[in-house]
Amino acid sequence: MTTVFDLILRRLVQGHPEQLLLLLFGDQHPAFIRMADSSLPQSERRADTVMVVEAHGARFAVDVEIQAQADPHFAARLLDYTVRIHRREKLPVLPVAIYLTPEAEGSPPPYGFECPGIRVLTFDFQVVRLWEVDYLQPTLQTAAALLPLSVLESRAGPERIAWAESRIRQAPSLSTEERLDLLVVLGTLASRRFGQDRLSQHLRNIMIDSPFWEEQRAKERARAWSQVLRAFVEARGIPHPADVSERLEQLDASSLEALVTKAVTDPDTAATELRAVLTAPKH
Repeated sequence: MTTVFDLILRRLVQGHPEQLLLLLFGDQHPAFIRMADSSLPQSERRADTVMVVEAHGARFAVDVEIQAQADPHFAARLLDYTVRIHRREKLPVLPVAIYLTPEAEGSPPPYGFECPGIRVLTFDFQVVRLWEVDYLQPTLQTAAALLPLSVLESRAGPERIAWAESRIRQAPSLSTEERLDLLVVLGTLASRRFGQDRLSQHLRNIMIDSPFWEEQRAKERARAWSQVLRAFVEARGIPHPADVSERLEQLDASSLEALVTKAVTDPDTAATELRAVLTAPKH
């Protein structure tokens, strides 16, 4: 299912890759050359975004991964992506982690491990914390595709919503489709931080009419049901893997809701069905 963060990246890399590079590197950003395939060889995973860029006459790939929630395995996964991209593109790779909120940030780089007395691996990566970015600096104010992210800035108050909405509406570089997508992203991020009642009526109407917003609401419902079911699993002492929440969230919202209903009306049946879900091989 598409997430609001997929939509952010899609709009940035499809229409405004230079603005994404501006966010990552500032004024001295490398020149954008081309997008690279984000699928990874011999892997079921797909990177969020891979770009080939050039600076000082040297080309390299940039792997951008957005983190919206904490993941203890993130650094190891980023290392895996970096190696796979390097082998395919035959270029140096700069890995970049974009954290949306402080809660999403894990252990700081570098990541590594050692055997007794021997440092085997040290893996570094660049970090961008969206709440620390100053979106009012003149360079970023011209980057319309970054405007929805400005409501995440720690110093921004609810008035930032109207500021960003006005600038998105007036940006001459945006197509109608881009403008609508960015307004949906703005509304989603702003409502998470400040509450939906802080949105303008026009912005709320855009979100209500958007199929994308319906997907987000379904995903939020699925996440809520999965949290209830995880509590049920733990209370019943049902054996479960460490990735129990991830496995549950692979089910659609209606299936999760049905399991929650069974947990209340027929807990034994619910327990049996949950054991099957949690022990099934992952695809």
